[in-house]
Amino acid sequence: MSKKNKNSKILDKPTKAAIKKEKVAVVDSPTQAATKQEKVTVVDNPTQATTEQEKTKETAKTASWLKVPDESTLPPEVQAIFKQQQDSIGFVHPFFQGYALNPNHLLLWNNYYQTLMYGEGELSLKEREIIAIVSSAANHCESCVTTHKAHLREAIKDPIFPDRLALNPDHVELTQRERSLVDFAIKINQNTSDLSAQDLEPLRQVGLSDEAILLAGEIAAQFSLSNKLAKAFGWKVGSEYDRLYR
Repeated sequence: MSKKNKNSKILDKPTKAAIKKEKVAVVDSPTQAATKQEKVTVVDNPTQATTEQEKTKETAKTASWLKVPDESTLPPEVQAIFKQQQDSIGFVHPFFQGYALNPNHLLLWNNYYQTLMYGEGELSLKEREIIAIVSSAANHCESCVTTHKAHLREAIKDPIFPDRLALNPDHVELTQRERSLVDFAIKINQNTSDLSAQDLEPLRQVGLSDEAILLAGEIAAQFSLSNKLAKAFGWKVGSEYDRLYR
């Protein structure tokens, strides 16, 4: 290695001094110093940042306030329901994940639910979903309202009507038959002690048979059950469900 000459040593000194001066100038800036101090404060608390990240991840994973069973241990019928939901919407509804803790009850409930919502009968799918939404809204079950707004959007291809219906059914345009079903469903979920034989007359007047009236009552009453289960055990959907079919 060649030794540095005197000139190079002389040049080294002012260069280092200049660098040192620049560093002092940076630190001397109150704005930049404050910014640096703020950044250090954030980084100085890694435990808090980690805890917040863990909370976010845990919330995203939480489907129930009860334990959630390992899917691989569930009966094939329940796994088939989970797969169908994964294939159609990309995730399993928390209600099903939570209720799978008792798989036999989940299957019994789901068979009844599927029959009520998609089985034979005089009521259209739109009418059934309208009952689901207003019943859930009457019970203040936001998760069930969100779920069935999505189902109604899919059924009628209208992204606005379900939101307005959930907000206030009195302020949306409904047929006389739909209005009668809405009033009946709300009364079942809010004022059952006030029901009498006279409450069935508006339904008959719009042409509904007793079989159709029974179906409407079953749907409204079933949502009283599922709404309360969802609220009791935290089986709530996230915002991803509200984005479906828009």
